[in-house]
Amino acid sequence: MGLGKTVQTLAHLVAEKEAGRADLPSLVVAPTSLLPNWRLEAARFAPGLRVALWHGGARSEGDIAGADLVVTSYALLARDRAILSQRRFHVVVLDEAQAIKNPLAHATQAAHALQARHRLCLTGTPLENNLAELWSIMHFLNPGLLGDRRRFARDFREIGRAHV
Repeated sequence: MGLGKTVQTLAHLVAEKEAGRADLPSLVVAPTSLLPNWRLEAARFAPGLRVALWHGGARSEGDIAGADLVVTSYALLARDRAILSQRRFHVVVLDEAQAIKNPLAHATQAAHALQARHRLCLTGTPLENNLAELWSIMHFLNPGLLGDRRRFARDFREIGRAHV
């Protein structure tokens, strides 16, 4: 949407690296169509970051080991869940985070399985359908903050009836 989310995120990742806190690679998960954009923006605005694209048939765990930033798609996150969930990351960034709005989807479950010190969701898309989408994104960022999914839905139904 042109809000500068990618550049701001890259600036944060560079600051983490320069401060010595990023001793593990960070992972960006984005729609497949945005993978080239992440690589180009990183080359332009964060040339000091070693970027690996986790995409295509020649994916190798060695690519992750030498990278500061790994960029992959939601489709490959779900497909390679067993590999990616075994690695630790400094930051996991979900670009177009509304992609995990369905808590039962394979990509959402794979995102929750990732091990990271920090998690960040980027989205310029407001809630489109219901508050369950908000719950799913928030549950990725801070599990348990809004309670479990069923209780969250029940509580908001009750609040809605009380305010009518």
